[in-house]
Amino acid sequence: MRSTGTWVFGGCLVLVQLLLLFDTPAVASCRIKNETGYTFAVASGNVPNQKVGARATTTIAPGKVQGRSDDGKTISGVCKDGGDLVIQEKNGVPLLSAAPKKKAPAPARGRSSPGRRARLGSAG
Repeated sequence: MRSTGTWVFGGCLVLVQLLLLFDTPAVASCRIKNETGYTFAVASGNVPNQKVGARATTTIAPGKVQGRSDDGKTISGVCKDGGDLVIQEKNGVPLLSAAPKKKAPAPARGRSSPGRRARLGSAG
């Protein structure tokens, strides 16, 4: 029969393993779409040197965003976790801004929809 100390040690070991298993931090990210012809090296959050290719979409760490292209063009801004950013060029200057929200599809119409009236050949 095992001693009580062995059981306590084994129980603590299992508890530590469970804590480590469930204590892994969630990976947070921010999506960025580059609509310019420039490739940017971006530092965001605590992660330096993330590449955002020309005409590409990628994910970066959330936080304060600062980027520089090989041509010396710069961008800067802030991205929250789960946010969407877009890099667009206006008058030769790359701008980092929030991506426009996608519109939700219109809800289906009821029995009196115009398409139904046209198929039925009646006014109502």
